Amino acid sequence: MDPSLVLACVAAFAVWLTPLVSHRRRTGLPDTDRIVWTIVLCTLNILGMILYWTIAPRGDHKVFSEEEHKAILNEK
Repeated sequence: MDPSLVLACVAAFAVWLTPLVSHRRRTGLPDTDRIVWTIVLCTLNILGMILYWTIAPRGDHKVFSEEEHKAILNEK
């Protein structure tokens, strides 16, 4: 296989995976919205990614501080 083709496929996958991960990290979205956007992102690929970045409702992305992360790990 051509190495440039493999690199292009890996890059395309990473670009597609970014909105999916972003979507999964969102908090405050109803379950139906989560299900619909997951289906849209997985079935429509590039078009789904463009739709997600342009019309998806803005939500919070839960980012933990270092202290919160340590507290969560210590609870387990």
